[in-house]
Amino acid sequence: MNNTSYCALCEKKIDSSNNSREHIIPHSIGGRRKIRSFICIDCNSRSGDSWDAAIWQQFSQLAMMHGVDRERGVPPSIKIQTIDGESYLLLPDGTMTIPNSTYRTEPDEKGLKIQISARDKPTAHKMLKQLARKNPKVDVDSLLSGMTATDTHLESPVTFSTQFGGELAGRSMVKSAVALAAAAGVSPKSCDTANQYLKGATVRPPYAHFYLRDLVGNRPSTHAFNCVSVVGLPDRRKLLGYVEYFSMSRIVIILSEQYDGPALHTTYAFNPASAFELALRVDINLSDNELELIRSNQALTDETYAAALNEGFGLI
Repeated sequence: MNNTSYCALCEKKIDSSNNSREHIIPHSIGGRRKIRSFICIDCNSRSGDSWDAAIWQQFSQLAMMHGVDRERGVPPSIKIQTIDGESYLLLPDGTMTIPNSTYRTEPDEKGLKIQISARDKPTAHKMLKQLARKNPKVDVDSLLSGMTATDTHLESPVTFSTQFGGELAGRSMVKSAVALAAAAGVSPKSCDTANQYLKGATVRPPYAHFYLRDLVGNRPSTHAFNCVSVVGLPDRRKLLGYVEYFSMSRIVIILSEQYDGPALHTTYAFNPASAFELALRVDINLSDNELELIRSNQALTDETYAAALNEGFGLI
């Protein structure tokens, strides 16, 4: 039996010196499952630094709003802006704070009036200690004990981009579907349509946004999810994939239209806020008409797209 593996992207032979553990769904948005002997270390690094980095760039705001639970590391705070132009920092737990800490002093009848606006208590403590060095009469402990945290509601909505996919992020999503297929025992070479695209051939992207109907039969109503699903339909010669991130971005991928392997249906789904895996029922046994709409990138309407986004935003 031949157990030799080759990189799905560059086709180099994979051995102990260049094997890698590739996240099926990028680690940055909460993915935990990994696959070995799928791509080499070099391709893991290159695709991670470009394709998967584009996923984080597109979904970082949603990931932070949902408090994404990463396997390791904490995502950095990101700057966001309201429609009225006010700036804030979005923190890893989904809360927001002011982008810059400030203080103001002015004399009054009791001595010195100090007003501090800080992101958090440690920052306020540090600012007060610096102030005390300039003003020895400042009682840091007394001021800290009287400090309060203030919660305020935004006066205008936060600006947000809903442009998902594209040249780099699209390749990351297709790679995720090919990785899940490989984890289920399907050779990456069987994903011939997807492989041409991943390897840089000048072909039409093998995926499209799909919002004609909901393909998730038991969609959670209380939290968002990330998922990738693959179905093999040998009687129709089709190998299809589905990727949905944060209950908003929904794409169908045509992995192959020459598939002659075994029938299969596999899904990896999880709650990004807890990494808890979910048993979702994903129906991607699409009709020929639906597949044609995917090929022509017309598998949505303005109304169905807006309804899906509104539903997704309602989970934040």
